[in-house]
Amino acid sequence: MLLLLALCLGLPLCAGSLEEARSWGDTSEQKTKPLMTEFSVKSTIISRYAFTTVSCRMLNRASEDQDAEFLMHIPASAFITNFTMLVGDKVFQGEITEREKENGDKVKEKRNKTAEDNGEKGPDAFRASAVIPSKGKAVFLLSYEELLHRRLGKYEHVVSVRPQQLVGRLTVEVNILERAGLSSLEVLPPQDTRQRHGGRAEDDTGPPPSTVINQNETFAKVLFKPSVVQQAKIAQNGILGDFIVRYDVNRAQSIGDVQVLDGYFVHYFAPRDLPPLPKNVVFVLDSSASMVGAKLRQTKDALFTILHDLRPQDRFSIIGFSNRIKVWKDHLVAVTPDSIRDGKVYIHHMSPTGGTDINGALQTAIRLLSSYVARNDIEERSVSLVVFLTDGKPTVGETSTARILNNTKAATRGRVCVFTIGIGDDVDFRLLEKLSLENCGLTRRVREEADAGAQLVGFYDEIRTPLLSDIRIGYPPGLVQQATRTFFPNYFNGSEIVIAGKLVDRQLDRLRVEVTASNSKKFVVLKTDVPVEPQRAGGPGPEDNGTAGPNPLERLWSYLTVRELLSSWLQSGDGREKERLRQQAQALAVNSRFLTPFTRMRLKKAPGTRQPQRADAVDVSAATGPGTAVQSPPPGPALEKPHDPRIKVSRTSADGDPHFVVDFPTSGLTVCFNVDGQPGDILRLVSDHAGSGVTVNGQLVGAPAPPGGHKKQRTYFQTITILVTKPARSYLEVTPRRVILDGEDRRVLPCNQSAVAGSRGLELSVSANANVTVTIQGTIAFVILMHLYKKPAAYQRDHLGFYIASGGGLSGSCHGLLGQFLNQEARLTGAPARLSPSSTGPPPPQAGGASAATLQVAGHQVPVVWKQRRIYNGEEQVDCWFARSAGQLLDGAYEDYLAAHPFDADTVLGLGRPRGPAVVALT
Repeated sequence: MLLLLALCLGLPLCAGSLEEARSWGDTSEQKTKPLMTEFSVKSTIISRYAFTTVSCRMLNRASEDQDAEFLMHIPASAFITNFTMLVGDKVFQGEITEREKENGDKVKEKRNKTAEDNGEKGPDAFRASAVIPSKGKAVFLLSYEELLHRRLGKYEHVVSVRPQQLVGRLTVEVNILERAGLSSLEVLPPQDTRQRHGGRAEDDTGPPPSTVINQNETFAKVLFKPSVVQQAKIAQNGILGDFIVRYDVNRAQSIGDVQVLDGYFVHYFAPRDLPPLPKNVVFVLDSSASMVGAKLRQTKDALFTILHDLRPQDRFSIIGFSNRIKVWKDHLVAVTPDSIRDGKVYIHHMSPTGGTDINGALQTAIRLLSSYVARNDIEERSVSLVVFLTDGKPTVGETSTARILNNTKAATRGRVCVFTIGIGDDVDFRLLEKLSLENCGLTRRVREEADAGAQLVGFYDEIRTPLLSDIRIGYPPGLVQQATRTFFPNYFNGSEIVIAGKLVDRQLDRLRVEVTASNSKKFVVLKTDVPVEPQRAGGPGPEDNGTAGPNPLERLWSYLTVRELLSSWLQSGDGREKERLRQQAQALAVNSRFLTPFTRMRLKKAPGTRQPQRADAVDVSAATGPGTAVQSPPPGPALEKPHDPRIKVSRTSADGDPHFVVDFPTSGLTVCFNVDGQPGDILRLVSDHAGSGVTVNGQLVGAPAPPGGHKKQRTYFQTITILVTKPARSYLEVTPRRVILDGEDRRVLPCNQSAVAGSRGLELSVSANANVTVTIQGTIAFVILMHLYKKPAAYQRDHLGFYIASGGGLSGSCHGLLGQFLNQEARLTGAPARLSPSSTGPPPPQAGGASAATLQVAGHQVPVVWKQRRIYNGEEQVDCWFARSAGQLLDGAYEDYLAAHPFDADTVLGLGRPRGPAVVALT
């Protein structure tokens, strides 16, 4: 089969730096498009680190083969971690490997010359194309990761929703988990991010229609699921724009928030309520002939706004440059109403003409700042900045990029920070990027068709309020290793400093943190011993035994380290040092599965794989975070004989509406009860995180009640999730359609095919359309039954049943709706005369109704009656003692059994329960 794949991806460093296009083949022009049946994006943000997976499904309805293109814009700071493509009956998996040295030494800078239907351009566009056979299907799966940067007091997560056609099933799901707690959350209407960044969003009118937001103190779920009609109201061509979620977190300690997980730590430092530092700033504006028209007009308007935002303690000047350098004042002036008015008049009279002398303009600006600082005995500490804006390349004076960089670095001497803005497609963005990287600044690209003025104001807003300078953050050298950058020239209000590293001693309970910085007239020193107890709500679930394995903080550390190595490589002018940095960045990127300028992705046909029988049998989930590879089914040895669908296991179960059954094998007695939950609730079934490291949660889905019933609605288990942390971390998510196993690798298995898989002591066997058997370390076994309907009634839903086949490996402190009854004994006293304590048969009927007794649990009297229930898809009838009031039977209240997210292992109840068997008595 003909396979065409084109990758066009830029990977900027820091604020939009190193770019590189990856191209595999060409994409031919299409006359007709295959039908996109589904476009779904799922992001999980854990402690500011975002894992995103994109799934796109296409159908070729034509009678001939058709070309299909998958296009996804990803954030400039993100790393792609995997791409998988399923076409017809073939599976192509992405593999990230080393890029050859000759290509890595001189990274080619290619622009993305392809454009979307509306003419948009984007260096961060990922494109893949394939030929779909007639009546065939294709699935594209893309994964990427990024650290969210805090700007203007908010984290912003952007998801591109540009399927380029109206889609029958379009879903964007964003899950946010922050241990510190969420202080704010907002969802913006769809928009073109590349044409905003105004910073002052008066036009943000709230979330788009069909957006549902659910949140508690530490967790939020945002779901955007527009119908075709709702999509058409936003954009007829299917280019809806960017779905944007903004949020911030609570901040308690002045020294910041330190989180630890499995030997890795991350330190978030974002102080507030400090007096701003005075600024010495020179605005350098390109007034060459290429700036004629809207670019110069919008830039002038933006500078008018920026000048009004200067504070009385600031000093400023203005330089216009073309082939001549035109200085407003030959010295920095104080901010007064008169100086602001004069500066605006000077800007107003600038006219575009001549060439572009970048070197001369920068040297003049730095000289003004250096002279002012040298001539004035400044008691207050201040920050010196150059805000430099251009739309072109150096054409006059010094035109060598290397010499301009060397001259600028020599002039600033680390005392002046250079912030650069590039407008349009003709600008030498690589030069601006290096200027900022080497001189403690940031860079920003402004699209030519965008509102340049609004973006300039937004960029300035990020740096308008410096609070600290010369920030140094230290940790005991014997306790911390391989920490990322710990010195920062400036800290601006609304931003955040992030440091990650490794702990030498994983059992460390406190970490000494020391922060030194300058603020106005003060020299700030903060010293604190920060508790580093393993977090319980800061990730999908920590490993209490310290076993190394993939976790969000390890991914974050790898991400920051690779980013810093790439930045250092870009800045370095020494060949030997450059090669050392290249090798380090490449090795870590390959190990972390990051697509960078020093790595490449190759598609390989997976041997022995088959396309699932239905289009929706392959799915992808980011709920567990760091997994990337998606395959269905995975290559490997021949499948073992699957379990018999009629497998008989312990009666202890949660199935149906949901009905709970607890079996006490020693006495032969069975107890049953019901739990009336709410759709969307996640129930804790087994909570043994501190003991065996096993947690089982079940998420409910709602359905109308059958006609004539006493209930208003039914609830069923739609998803069962299992977290295992010992001996190593594994995640399992089961739905009626697919199974996702996340351990060393991610595997996605359809439920309509028999398969076996395993990861780190967890083994599972899928019996097609029947059940999933899960075995953990050979001592714990669960069976998950599938209830599937070919033609479901209105009150029926495909759902799951959860059965405990063997709980021998669970500890005595196990809890949960089912777990609290394991390892216990029950005895029957005072029951009907013909029923002995060990009898399992039905009791005799009594006058006036069903046989009744009293269940005693921890001193509570719980009335129970005898009844019959069917389990195992109705194949077995169970005689049980039914507790009408489950609240009297269970520890705590219903709310105590609600989990915050599918892999929540933070158990509240049962932590102080004694180990060993307890006694439950029936009287």
